[in-house]
Amino acid sequence: MRRGGTPAVPDRSGLVPLWALRCATALIAVLLGAVVWNGSAWIILPVVAAAAAAVLPSIGLAALTLLLLVVAYAVNMPAGSPWLLVFVAGLHTVFILYLLLLHLPLRGWISGAALRELGGSLLRIQAVAQPVAVLALLVDDAGSSLPAVVAGVAALVGWCLWLVGRRDPDPKTPGQHS
Repeated sequence: MRRGGTPAVPDRSGLVPLWALRCATALIAVLLGAVVWNGSAWIILPVVAAAAAAVLPSIGLAALTLLLLVVAYAVNMPAGSPWLLVFVAGLHTVFILYLLLLHLPLRGWISGAALRELGGSLLRIQAVAQPVAVLALLVDDAGSSLPAVVAGVAALVGWCLWLVGRRDPDPKTPGQHS
């Protein structure tokens, strides 16, 4: 029996377990995959990639998941689909959460305040992305979206190569690059 002193379990009010955040990230990616694969057996690809990217912090798995979703949307969804707005918001959410989870341990806690700050960043991104998506819906008959998809995939691959090419000059100070 304990009397006084520090509690056996520290107070974790306002904290979210990282496993819950990893599960939520994978679930969002899987739901986006379900929309774009629309009942096809190929949905297994984004499901496996999303689960692996959430559990194994790897930029390669995160990029593979994002590429599977973007390419599947471009191939399977008709031009002018109202799912574009949901897909853009979901894709950005998955992207931001993967970036966060890449640098966090598999087990642990994250503060609700940090997640609210992250949500604010997502809203700022959506303040630009959603009007662009609406514009894309308004001009859906302007031609194929293949050039836009190719440009987006090239940008994502370039970003991944840039991340892989960066080296930390002093391993004792992670996150500070020159």
